[in-house]
Amino acid sequence: MEKDLDKKLYNDYLNGEKEAFEILYNKYKSRIEYFIFNIVKDYQKAEDIAQETFIYVIQHQMRENSSFKYYIYLVARSKAINYINTEKRRKDITETFLKEDDEQIEKDVLDVITNEETKRELLESIELLDERYKNAIYLVNIEGLSYEETSKILGETLQNTKNLIHRGKKQLRKILLKKGFDEMNKVSKIFIIVLCVGIILSGVVYATIKISQNIKEKAEMTPTYTSKISSIDTNKVWVGTFNLVWNDFMNDVIGDKIEFEDGYSALADELNKQTFTVEQLNKNSYFKIHGKENLTLKNQIEQGIKQKFNETSSIIDKCDWKKGEGYVLYAMLKKEFNFLEKFPTLNENTFGDSKEKVKYFGIEPDTEQVASKNIEILFYNSKEDFAIKLKTKEGEEVYLYRTTGENKSFEENYKEMQVKQSKYNGEKTWNKNDILNIPFIKVKDEINYDELCGRYIKNTDWYIAQALQTIDFELNNYGGSVKSEALIEAFKSALLEKGREFIFNNDFILFLKEEDKTKPYFALKVDNTDILVNVENNDKV
Repeated sequence: MEKDLDKKLYNDYLNGEKEAFEILYNKYKSRIEYFIFNIVKDYQKAEDIAQETFIYVIQHQMRENSSFKYYIYLVARSKAINYINTEKRRKDITETFLKEDDEQIEKDVLDVITNEETKRELLESIELLDERYKNAIYLVNIEGLSYEETSKILGETLQNTKNLIHRGKKQLRKILLKKGFDEMNKVSKIFIIVLCVGIILSGVVYATIKISQNIKEKAEMTPTYTSKISSIDTNKVWVGTFNLVWNDFMNDVIGDKIEFEDGYSALADELNKQTFTVEQLNKNSYFKIHGKENLTLKNQIEQGIKQKFNETSSIIDKCDWKKGEGYVLYAMLKKEFNFLEKFPTLNENTFGDSKEKVKYFGIEPDTEQVASKNIEILFYNSKEDFAIKLKTKEGEEVYLYRTTGENKSFEENYKEMQVKQSKYNGEKTWNKNDILNIPFIKVKDEINYDELCGRYIKNTDWYIAQALQTIDFELNNYGGSVKSEALIEAFKSALLEKGREFIFNNDFILFLKEEDKTKPYFALKVDNTDILVNVENNDKV
C-alpha cells in the first residue's frame, strides 16, 4: 500500500538513507505546491512554502501513528495559513499556468482543456468554488486521504468535512452547467475535467489517471424507486436494499414516519412512503437484521450473509462495534441469473456521443441465432423507442427499454413501458434479420446519504450517523448478478450521555452591546480563517 511504502521511505531516511527522502520529495513536491496554491493564491509563494514544509518535515519527526501523507499535508496547511495571516495577500491564478500541456493526460481530457476558451471557463469555475471545498475535494478524491485525516488537516469536524465535499461537488456541477458545457455530456466527467485542470497546474499527471479510473463502474445511486431521473445525462442506479433498512428503522425503531427537527428532507419523505418492501422479494434473495451495535450483532451479520450467500460485508467495519453505543440496521440483497442460452460476443462499438469503444453482446444476422430464445419483444415503435425482455433459467426477468427516462422516476418509466407494450400490435417474433446489441455493464459503487446524516429525528432522541449503501452489478453475455448492502447507524442521545456542543467552528456572528442599551455598537460576521488567529508555534503541529 502507498502509505506503507511512504512510511518505510521515511523510516529509511531517519536511519540515514538520504536518498529515501529524495524519493518522497519528488513524489509529493508538485502535489503539496498545488494544495498550498489553493490557499495562498500565489504560485511562486506556494513553491517557497512547499520548500519550508519539506524542511520542517526533515527537522521534526512525525508521530509514530501518523501516515506521512497526512503529516505533510498538515504541516503544509499550517505553513500556508501562517503566510496568509502575516502577509494578507491573495493573487488570482493567471492563465500562464494553463499552458503546460502534458501528453500523458488522457485524450478525452485534453480534447476539452486544450480549447483556450474552455480553459478560461474552467479557470473561472474553479475560482468561483469556495477554497474550503476545493482542498477538501482535492485531499479526498485525489490524494486518497480518509475523511478523518482530511478533517484534521483542514481543522474541520468529520461531519463538516463530508459536507464540504458533498456541497463542493454540487457547487461545481451547478457552476459548470450554468456556463453551458454542452460538449461534456456527463456531469461526473465535468467534475474530472475541473480537477484535471488543477492537476495540470502542478504537473501531477498520475492523479488525472487515478481520477479517471475511479469514475469507472460508478453510477449515481438514487435511494428510491420513485425519485425523478434528472435531465442531466448521468448514469443512475437504484436497488431496494436501502429501502429495507429504512422500513425497519421506521416501523420497528421509530414507530412512525421519519422527519427531522432541523427541517424538511425530500429524501426522507420519499423513503417514508415505503414504495418498496420485502414483499417484492423472494426470501432467498435477501438477509436483514437490526439491533444494538455490539460484537454479537456484528457476528450475526457476518454469519448470516456467509451462510445464506457465502459473502462478506464491505461496510460493517465502518461501525464502532466495541463501544456498543449505537443501533445498527443492516441488509444484503443478492441475486445471480443466467440466460437460457449464452449470447455471442459482438464487435466493440461506441455508446452515445462518446468516442470510447465498449464491449457488446447480442445477435446479428451473421451470428448464431440460438440465443434468440432468450428474447421476448415487448414493442418496437422506432429505432429510439423499443423494449425487450430477456428470459433466465432462474426466472428473473431482464427488461431493457430504449429511452432517455428524463424527468420521470424509474417507477414512471416502468409503467410507461408497460403501457406501450399493451398498445403494441406489431410483430413480436424474432427473425434472423433483426439485430440486438447490448453493452456489457459493470457497476460497483458505495454512497453515504449525507442528506439523512447528523440530523435529529423529530419528537425522538434519535439521530442518524451513517446511511450507507453499496451496489455491485454486472450484465454480460452469460447473464448477470446483483449484490447490494445497506446500513443505517443511529444513536440515541440518552445512550451517549453527551451534552450540547456550543462550538463556534463554522459561520457565526458576534455582537457587542452595552448592558443598559437596546442596540449593539459592534457586529462581526465570521465565515473563514482570514481574521482568526493561527497557532504560531509550528512545533505543535
